[in-house]
Amino acid sequence: MNEQWSLLGVVSQSWLRTDNYAPTGAKTSEYNDNGISKTFALTFKPRPDISTYAAYADSIEQGDTAPSTAANSGNSLKPYRSRQWELGAKMRFAELDANAAIFRLERPFAFTDPADNVFKEQGNQVNTGLEFGLRGEIYRCLSVYGGVTFLDPRLKDTASPLTRGKDVVGVPRTQANLLMEHKVSPVPGLVVDANLHYTGKRAADAANTHHARSYTTLDLGARYITRAFGRSAVLRLAILNATDERYWLSIFPGDINGSVGANSAFLGTPREIRLSASIDL
Repeated sequence: MNEQWSLLGVVSQSWLRTDNYAPTGAKTSEYNDNGISKTFALTFKPRPDISTYAAYADSIEQGDTAPSTAANSGNSLKPYRSRQWELGAKMRFAELDANAAIFRLERPFAFTDPADNVFKEQGNQVNTGLEFGLRGEIYRCLSVYGGVTFLDPRLKDTASPLTRGKDVVGVPRTQANLLMEHKVSPVPGLVVDANLHYTGKRAADAANTHHARSYTTLDLGARYITRAFGRSAVLRLAILNATDERYWLSIFPGDINGSVGANSAFLGTPREIRLSASIDL
């Protein structure tokens, strides 16, 4: 609108159709729905090197399918609508870019109602968070890329009081990453780096009676840009999980949306050393 104010608006139309069939081939249910998804963002720049913004978005998406144990087994729910609000700021000072944001996301939550054994939409998954980021050159030949996110991932209005208000399975409350790169001046073309990653503890079941512990991993690396056979070439060395940390990489829920089944967990990669080379043809 001018040098200080700008407005972004995006609107899209979606059409969703689902047909459900029994093993015999008979149609058991169907829906044919449509809806508008939209995004709006207002940006204000009090100074050329500072931007503040407020954003809102909502979108339509396909609903879940009832599990085999529900009275309406195999039937799909009508489309969900997810919503997000965000306030943030982006700044640049010297050779660094920094950003901060606070946000809230809401997504419909479905489960099998114990009163009638029907799988239906009855609650919400609500994520409220705060994030910070930083990238750029902090000193001559030394660059940093990092960020941290604090998240409150909650289940709201679930059927069971054991899961109501509890953390979402597999979602950490804190995550952080810091990557630093250093150009070795005495050796032109040589860059060394270190990447530190932290993931906080995560709920391992819907009732939050068990948790996967937090973990920290360190990756080390180097790359050397040179010439071979008259062409540009790059040699790379990477040491992943240099401290050989033992951890659970990810945890997935088996019954958060009313389905029956155990949660799944995957082990993190042990220490790994990689050496590679590439050349431009």
